[in-house]
Amino acid sequence: MQEKLKAVAYARYSTDMQTENSIAYQLDAIKKYCNEHGILLSGVYKDEAMTGTNTNRPGFQSMISDAKQHLFNAVVIYDISRGSRNVADWFEFRNEMALLNVKVISANQELGDVLDPNNFLVELINVGLGQHMVLDTRKKSIAGTSARAREGAFCGGVPPLGYDIVDGKYIINPAEAEVVKKIFRMYADGKSYVDILSAIGTVTGKRGRPIGKNSLHGILNNERYIGVYTWNKRITKVMGKWAGGKPNPNIVRIENAIPAIIDDETWGKVEIRMRDNKRNAANKAKHNYLLSGLIECEECGGTYVGHTSRNKKGYETRYYVCGNKYRTHTCHAKNLNADELETFVIQYVQAYLLSIDFSEMAEKICNEVNSASQDLSAERKELRQIVAKINNGVNAILSGMKFPELEDELDRLRIRKSELEDIITHNEQTAQKLSKDKVLKMLQGAVENCGKDDKSMIKQMITKIYAHADGSATVNIGVHINGCGGRI
Repeated sequence: MQEKLKAVAYARYSTDMQTENSIAYQLDAIKKYCNEHGILLSGVYKDEAMTGTNTNRPGFQSMISDAKQHLFNAVVIYDISRGSRNVADWFEFRNEMALLNVKVISANQELGDVLDPNNFLVELINVGLGQHMVLDTRKKSIAGTSARAREGAFCGGVPPLGYDIVDGKYIINPAEAEVVKKIFRMYADGKSYVDILSAIGTVTGKRGRPIGKNSLHGILNNERYIGVYTWNKRITKVMGKWAGGKPNPNIVRIENAIPAIIDDETWGKVEIRMRDNKRNAANKAKHNYLLSGLIECEECGGTYVGHTSRNKKGYETRYYVCGNKYRTHTCHAKNLNADELETFVIQYVQAYLLSIDFSEMAEKICNEVNSASQDLSAERKELRQIVAKINNGVNAILSGMKFPELEDELDRLRIRKSELEDIITHNEQTAQKLSKDKVLKMLQGAVENCGKDDKSMIKQMITKIYAHADGSATVNIGVHINGCGGRI
């Protein structure tokens, strides 16, 4: 005996020539269908004055959430257009319900198995016609609004502080305009946002909220205050979905279309200061990380990247974090304080350079590099074997195996893998014999760079830094000279 369907109804109306009466009409048709087909209707979900071009609707999302809880096994709608007017959204919904074993029924259309090619084609045509109607309406609406915009008419939304809208035109609001002038004047004179907010007191914006720092930024960047009318400046939404806010090639921009509140001279001063502040902020945000690319995570083999955090008081902390931990949260190695690590590395290299005999060390490096075998077959073979072992170990852990010995062995293999990669890279790049004079010159240059060009010194003298899971690190000193390399 076939299980009786326990269904819910979903109804929706938009604002295009429909009212809440449309919901009642849809529900009447759904109830009649359920009674005629012996379907138990246990609940109703609805969205009023909501577009069908996307599924970001409270009622619709609540229905999907309850479907995942298996609270019903069927959804009944009036027709496809009530569910969605977007082809992609509709079939995503259909596939999701199919995976949940929830049947989708239309009281006014025949919906079959979505995986059947003929049923799929029928649904595709129906939902496609709905999307075509939306696109056609949208096209006509945009054309009409664009025509109004080219005349400098108000096209909806909220006017900026300082203006009212009368008969579709921008009219200056004298009291608000004085506040706007004061904001521009003070900012042009070098005053801070805090100074400006203190001077103007509590001012309520057009949306009914007090003006704050973000509001000031928007006011100071609004060309309408110098009489420039703009419409469709950025593409914010397409078919009801966020589109990134990129510049719109079809922008309407008309100068002297609005009564100006701010004169050109004041606007120019503000614009220059805003641009300088933006540049300074960008430069300030760029932090220099001396050890970028040199730190390898012992736990997962990832490369550490520089990052800066800021607490509530505005204090910044620079640190290095494992790239896998930062991007995918798949590693748990501790972060390394950048200031502390960089200071240690610089002092460590400086102390080492001042303690060695350059002539003796240069000769040692030359002998190591120049006598190195170019036959790397053994190293490459071992590297391939280690990579295979690491992959097998990782797969074992992912499958649920948890043995401390296995994790310790993986750590050892990763360190050996990095060493082999260094050996192969260094030997492959050593195409010419390394001269003692060149090494001497490099070592002397590194000493001269101490305290002057620490980045160059580190680049020449550090081969690798291994970051351990407990937050400690091992620093390997070596040399890099025009592609040649040697360990010290």
